Amino acid sequence: MAGRPDPRILTLLTVVLAGTSACQLAAQEVSLSLAELNQRKPLDYAPVHLGQPVKVRGIVNAPLFRFPTHTLLTIQDRQSSAALEARDNDSTLLEAFRPGDEIEAAGKVSLVNGMVTVAVDRIALLSHQQPPAAVPTSLANLQDFSRMGLLVRITGRLKQLGETVAGPYLMIEQDGVSCQIFLPRAHMEEVSFGNLAAGGKIGATGVVHQYALRPPFNRGFELMVADPSAIVSITPNWLVPPLALGSGIAVMIAAILLLWNHERRMRGQREKLRKTYYLGEEIIGASSPELILKRLTEALPAVLGVTRVRLYVYNRAAKTLDGLTGEAGATVSISLSNPPSGPQAGAVACFHYRTLLVIPDIERSPFPITAEGGPKTPKSLLFVPMTAQGEVVGVLELDQDDRVRDFPADEQALAQHLGNQIGAALRLMDQRSVQEQLFRTEKLAAVGRLITGVVNELQAPLSSISNLATRGLERLAAGTPERELAAIAAEAQKAASMVARLVSFAAAEQVEARHVSIGSLIRNLIDFREGDWKASGIRVRDLASREPMMVLGSQGQLEQVFLNLMVHAEQSLAEAPRKEIAIRTTTLARRVLVEIAFSASRGFSRPEETASLLGVTRSVIGGHGGEVRLIEKADGDPRFEVELPLAGKDRPVLAPSPAGASPDASRRPTALVIEPDESAQRQLLALLATRGYRVVPVENADAGLELAQRLRFDAAFCSIHAPGLNWVELSERMHLRIGAFILLSDGYDPELSADFEGQGRFVLPKPFQEGELGRILKSIERAPLAKVIPIKNGTA
Repeated sequence: MAGRPDPRILTLLTVVLAGTSACQLAAQEVSLSLAELNQRKPLDYAPVHLGQPVKVRGIVNAPLFRFPTHTLLTIQDRQSSAALEARDNDSTLLEAFRPGDEIEAAGKVSLVNGMVTVAVDRIALLSHQQPPAAVPTSLANLQDFSRMGLLVRITGRLKQLGETVAGPYLMIEQDGVSCQIFLPRAHMEEVSFGNLAAGGKIGATGVVHQYALRPPFNRGFELMVADPSAIVSITPNWLVPPLALGSGIAVMIAAILLLWNHERRMRGQREKLRKTYYLGEEIIGASSPELILKRLTEALPAVLGVTRVRLYVYNRAAKTLDGLTGEAGATVSISLSNPPSGPQAGAVACFHYRTLLVIPDIERSPFPITAEGGPKTPKSLLFVPMTAQGEVVGVLELDQDDRVRDFPADEQALAQHLGNQIGAALRLMDQRSVQEQLFRTEKLAAVGRLITGVVNELQAPLSSISNLATRGLERLAAGTPERELAAIAAEAQKAASMVARLVSFAAAEQVEARHVSIGSLIRNLIDFREGDWKASGIRVRDLASREPMMVLGSQGQLEQVFLNLMVHAEQSLAEAPRKEIAIRTTTLARRVLVEIAFSASRGFSRPEETASLLGVTRSVIGGHGGEVRLIEKADGDPRFEVELPLAGKDRPVLAPSPAGASPDASRRPTALVIEPDESAQRQLLALLATRGYRVVPVENADAGLELAQRLRFDAAFCSIHAPGLNWVELSERMHLRIGAFILLSDGYDPELSADFEGQGRFVLPKPFQEGELGRILKSIERAPLAKVIPIKNGTA
């Protein structure tokens, strides 16, 4: 007995050893998040922490799942989810917990049929919360390790129902992805899915499970549900029978199609009407029949769907129809008494009958449309008489080449409307031609009167020169004839001045070259236009250099060039969302570069306006040895570039004309010039520029009246009057907004000067003489400024 140990001591030792082992195990446990627990190794996708003692925490999200060999309890947190495992002998560890219990479990990381679990050694309840809600997800999103044990809700089309040893299953499909729904048999003895049938749409709520017996463990993802009630059919219950619903939808679609077709036709008619109005405006404003034919050829294929357009204009003198072929200056005359065969015969018939003629099919035409051996003729024709004031002035022919066509009544009416507009336009052209001839006749008469007046004025000084020379010769023996020689010189100077006036009327302007500061010129123009730019919402970036940058040339011409470019840029910004003008001056390689950039889109103006502007500008800048360019890029704003050579430093600067020194820049006078004659306009601009005037040229009186309402001018020079107004009425309307009105007359007319001059009105004969212009400008400068009415909008 003494050699045997005491049983109480053995029991105590066993307890101590067991406690020591438990303490060592607790010391080795690692607290992991559920996302860390689900980490997998590459290649075979086995758990990273397999066999390690860990401690995890989560909220129970579903009832207990029982299998023949083990039991699973799924938990989740805010980021991930996992499963706790208990073998049959330890299943009581998990039975006490329900969805919503927050628990903390400790055990070793295990792998059950490819799914990471924690084989629980001990578990503790921390609190009870609201059970987690099922997360709606797609079948494609179930194929992810991070979702193992997550409570989800899925939908899909039922493909198959089946049975395995472990329990029944369903196979569903969604967007080409298939997934299995599994029910563990240990939960129930017999399963019934009610009225579920293949092809129907079902929904299921359960936890994500994995069943993969062999590596790699990256497959076998499925949904595990606790009982059949978690699977429901979601086939809609029809409130309206499908047949009735389909019939209603069909009727609605038919109504929508009818409305859409009606709206499409109305939209097409509105578009056709808009194009017709625009075409009518272009026809009325055309300057020649060839331009009318060009506009018709461009627009009528889209408006009326025709393939060819021809014009026949009545020639009253030759009694023929002159057919325009579309080529520049090319016409074909058609006899009205003996017309040829072909479409031209239809045109002659339309002219004689004075009515619209439709030929839907030339095979059934009463006219010999197809000439023997002639070119291929159209299949359908429409001839429209062009009338003006009850008289037929020509015929419009519309051809259809590719098909037989019966022109409907609305297209015939539209074609007749266009024909009448063409007739009115041709009549206006004839009237303008007569007016131009009368104008040329009046101008020639004015030239004749000028020459006659000059000759009459020359007779007196030439007679005086002859008499003075004779008396000078008689007194030569008596002494030096100083008085007679001085008188001869004065009379000769007067005669030379008269001859110079006559010669300059027909000669081109000759401007003396001077040194011009481009920087000062640009800044003065910016100050001049700044008021209008502010009123139009245009932002100006003045990047002009403060260096002198002198060039040799005419200040008036250069000022006019840059003013035209700035005004063109301003007009191009009328519809632009961002309105900005940037003006920059730089020097490079003894040349001055002036850039005028503006924030307009590509194709900012009509090509005719831009081409005309560049044509005039290039001629002026080219005479100064420079270049003008328009730069348009897809990724930048368009800009004008003007390049001029710098003046040499050794060239002396010519003194300004003594007739009028340039005034202070803060009060630089501004003149409005209304003169369509380019030569006369350039001469007047040069004379005014030498006297320090800023000049705004326009070509008609309407534009001048509009400018006078927005800007302040010290003087207005005008050679044409507005329609419906005589010279006195025009001067009175202009005189309310300017300092003085100067009528530009063709030659000197004493009666006109006597009747018109007075109260701020003057007459300046052509060709312009610097002395006469200086007299008028001095009178204007001496006049009080109070008579200029300020503009209320503040743009002047």
